Parts: sequence; C-alpha cells; structure tokens
Amino acid sequence: MELDYTKEKDEDGTRLIWIAEGWDNNEFRSYLDSFDRNFKKGNAIYDKRNLLTKVEFNKELGIKKDIAVKKFKLTRTYDKFRFCFLDSKAVRSLRIALALQDIGVKTPKPVAVVEKRGRFNKLLYSYFITEYVDYDYNLLDIAKDYDHSLRNKLKDWLPQIAQDVKKMHEVGIVHNDLHAGNILVKITEDNPQFYYIDLNRGRIKSNLSRKQKVQDLARFKFTSEEQEIFMEYYAPNNYRQLLDLMIKQRKRRQKFRECKEKLRRFVSGK
Repeated sequence: MELDYTKEKDEDGTRLIWIAEGWDNNEFRSYLDSFDRNFKKGNAIYDKRNLLTKVEFNKELGIKKDIAVKKFKLTRTYDKFRFCFLDSKAVRSLRIALALQDIGVKTPKPVAVVEKRGRFNKLLYSYFITEYVDYDYNLLDIAKDYDHSLRNKLKDWLPQIAQDVKKMHEVGIVHNDLHAGNILVKITEDNPQFYYIDLNRGRIKSNLSRKQKVQDLARFKFTSEEQEIFMEYYAPNNYRQLLDLMIKQRKRRQKFRECKEKLRRFVSGK
C-alpha cells in the first residue's frame, strides 16, 4: 500500500509526515512540527512500553476534535538497530488502520504520522495520531472479571468479534497481538461497537496459511464455551478442527513463555 508522505530534510535528518484528508492545515502542521522540539504530553492514558496521551480539541492548534497521540519508545538497543531497516511502528500502525477501514472493521481513525530519521536511517522518534474514541470499556476488563456487570454479555458479542477477525484474515491482515486487551467496547443503543487497537505488530500478507490464522487467534483467552462460540462464527464449516489447533497453539505459547521466564530469572540471578 503506497502512502502519500511528505518528507522534509534538515541538518539533523529527514522527517516523514502523513496527514489524513481534512486535517491538513497550517496550525495542525505547526503542532506536528513541535514534536521535534518538545512534545506536550497532554493527558497520559498509558505510559509504560509506549506513551499514549489524549489531546483535546484545540482550534488554535488546528485540532478539530479530541485525538490520541501514541509515541513509540525506543529503549532497547535491538530495536534501535532493527528499525534502521524496517518501517517504524507508526507507519505499520497506519498501514493496518487504513486496511481495516477499507474492509469495514472499526479502529480509531488515523489522523497523522510523524517520524524522524537521522544518519544511517536511524529512527529518532515516531508518533501515530488517531481520533480519540470515547469508549466505555476495554474488553479485557470485562473478560477477566467474572463479577463484571457485562460479563454475561460476552457470549453475545463474540459472533461480531469473530466476524471482524474473519474479515481481517480473509484479506490477509494478521494483527499479531490479537487479544481482549486490544479491543475497545463502545456501548450504543443498538449493538456495541468494537475498535481494534495496537496495530503496530500487524502485517498484510498475500495469502494467510491456516497456521498463521491459528497463531493469530491463539492469544484470545476465553472460557471453553466462549472459544467454541467464537470459532463457530469464525469458521462454521470446520470450527472444531480449528478450535483444537488453537488450543494446542495456546499450550505451546504458554510453554514458551514459561521457558522464557525461567531463562530471564537464570540470567538475572533471581
């Protein structure tokens, strides 16, 4: 997917900017330019592996409605090296978001991408900006809390989620971090709306194998009954076979994580 970027060179490197239609104005470009010097955090939503902030409507800055700004942190030496050769996480997020929009699967609408690279294509920073979704719940908060007032609604929601994921896979989109924590729920008078987030690990492939699909699904952690409901709507013709494969893949993932944790403890001496 070709993206219509603007590239600007200066003595420190090259800045790449992508702005969605309807958002490009002098004030908003000046706001994006400020990221070079001093990014204003706004109201932090999440500040661990990456920084996610909410910035409210501001006419003077050309911000037409509330936005979410995600700054991808580069703390590990490995990441600093590999992103010299790869698209930034911001660009990856944009590609998947636009692809999801094309097939009618909801994700926060992309507003802009800003990244800067220095010598030898070293990634200095990258930001992914979307419209802010005023959601009601993160699906994980409901799924993991069996006393949650909406926990019994999850079985009613799974068919829609399964259909969304099926649409992704049918066109070759693999999320690569597909779990309840990356699905936002907005309650409406009719059916709830589901927004898929954290797209930076996603890929678009020409043809997804069954193994790749199962690996993408294996991160979902639902009850046995809920897994069966999901798979019935995801693959009605062979759901039992895929369900068995997904369960086996989850067990392999768990063993891998346990081995990884043992190795970490061994190396750290704890």
